[in-house]
Amino acid sequence: MTDENFRDPLSDVVWRFEVYGQYGRDPKKAVKALSKRAPGYPPEFYRERFELDLRLLNTTITAVKEAPKHFKPENKYSEFSDVDSEFVMKKLRDAFPEQKDEYLKSHVGMVIYWYY
Repeated sequence: MTDENFRDPLSDVVWRFEVYGQYGRDPKKAVKALSKRAPGYPPEFYRERFELDLRLLNTTITAVKEAPKHFKPENKYSEFSDVDSEFVMKKLRDAFPEQKDEYLKSHVGMVIYWYY
């Protein structure tokens, strides 16, 4: 993938677009916002990375929803460890075999927090 100077704004723009419905749900506006937040890359790079990260986010959401859950009755609230994260990672590795685990994990924590 790329360095944190790009990954962090990319993740933020993708979340704002998909989860919060910002940028008028227009991918072109989201890509434009990304290019302003992380300048210095070719125009096609922004679109490709946005689309890849959006697919990763949606695949992560689906995988977390499908993952076995192990809620502990003694806990008042759900916890990250309730979700079988290895199940999630296997789904992500299968869907994105060319990507490193570091990148694949980029949305897992927040998706578990938000969707579980």
